Amino acid sequence: MTYTYSEFRFDNDAKWGNNRLPGAPPHYLRAEILYRNANGFYIGPNVEWMPQAFFADNANTLTVDPYALLNFKVGYDKGTGWSGYIKARNLLDTRYISSTVTVGRADPTMGLFNPGTGRAIYGGVRYRM
Repeated sequence: MTYTYSEFRFDNDAKWGNNRLPGAPPHYLRAEILYRNANGFYIGPNVEWMPQAFFADNANTLTVDPYALLNFKVGYDKGTGWSGYIKARNLLDTRYISSTVTVGRADPTMGLFNPGTGRAIYGGVRYRM
């Protein structure tokens, strides 16, 4: 599990006062429960959660909505030889903003937001000696 807490603010700025700095969520969590078998097989769900909105502009007038993603992975890895995995992301096909360009004062019609990836499946293989 990883958790990030961010409390970034302007410091008595002439224009923005003590507003929160835009572009960084105050809280962000990634957690995973993974079952690993001695034969190299692993399987389990994981979540990414941004529980609180963050600002997209210095004026603190426009926010990025919170979101939660449910993911799942399965694979095989013995440490040497062949290994592989399949990972499913955003299983619930949640619509969310993954990142934003920050500006001084934003309005909702500006093209500031980058959408997050919808439901997707990734896979990979590798060989180690």
